[in-house]
This record gives sequence, structure tokens and C-alpha cells, in this order.
Amino acid sequence: MRNRVVAFFNIVHIALVYLAQILMILMVLIIFTNVVLRYVFNSGLMWSEEVALLLAVWFIFIAMSIGVKQDLHINISVLPQKILKPFVLTLLNKIKNIVVCLIAVVMLIDGWKLVQFTMTSIMPATKLPAGFLYAILPISAVIMIYESLMDFFNIDTNDEAVDAFLSGNGSFAAVVKGAHRG
Repeated sequence: MRNRVVAFFNIVHIALVYLAQILMILMVLIIFTNVVLRYVFNSGLMWSEEVALLLAVWFIFIAMSIGVKQDLHINISVLPQKILKPFVLTLLNKIKNIVVCLIAVVMLIDGWKLVQFTMTSIMPATKLPAGFLYAILPISAVIMIYESLMDFFNIDTNDEAVDAFLSGNGSFAAVVKGAHRG
């Protein structure tokens, strides 16, 4: 069961990496096109700022959840790690995972409430429900909770296979096989 969960979240992670790339490309293209239209042709796309904002919010929260998996967040080291005992480093890592998990739980609960509250509100340019803008909050929160719990319990999430696949040096079969055994 654990291997299936790990494989599922690894597939989600890969999909989010590709989605983040697509969102960034679309955002750049929309903004560039609107700048050219505005300054060269004296016109513009009415919906460009709204869509660019939507893409930016989604990109940021996807990147945040990916950052939890890759441990890319800012860490402040007050004491040099060389002088700390291994158990102290392990304890500090556990505390970090608890804090990340608690923040993600708040994001999940309040993000879900925000999505529900804003689904009746309509964005002016695209006429889409404003809840679409915030829908990424609970999604990224679930991924952050999963990643922090996996790290807290030292569960192998087959990160090497995921990284190898994303860099073009690995196979998708290695990703979906789940965590390494033994």
C-alpha cells in the first residue's frame, strides 16, 4: 500500500513540475504579447493581467509544494552544523517537518474555506469563478503534508528515480515502482 501511495505522489510531483513549466511559459507569453500589443499597437488584451495573476498564483504554490519535497526552502543556521551532534540535527529536522506540516494543515483548512467562499464571486475579465484562483491552496497543502510526513518518518519516496526521470536519465517505470525495498 505504501509503495502505491509513494508512486502516486511521485507521479503527481512529475505532473506538477511539468505544469509549473507550462504555467511559466504561458505567463511569459501572455505578458510579452500584451506589452507588444500595448506599446506597439496601442491596444491590449483585457484579460491578460487576470490570467497572468492566476498563472502566477498557481505557479508559486506549485513551486512551494515542490520545494518541500526537494528541501529548497530557506533554512537559518544559528549554530554551525559541524558542532551539533547528529541527534540534535535529527531533532531540528523533525521540528522543521512538524512546522511545515502544521502550516500546510492551516493552508488546507483555510484554503478550502477560501475556495468555497470565492466560488460565487466572478473575476471581471475572464468571468471565471474567483475560486479557481485559490484552488491550488488545498492541492499544494495536501502535497506539503505528504512530503513533510514522509520526511518526518524517514520513508523512502524514491526521489532518485524521480530526479533521474525529470533530468531525462531515468525511466517512468522506475518512478512508478514506488519506494525502494530493503
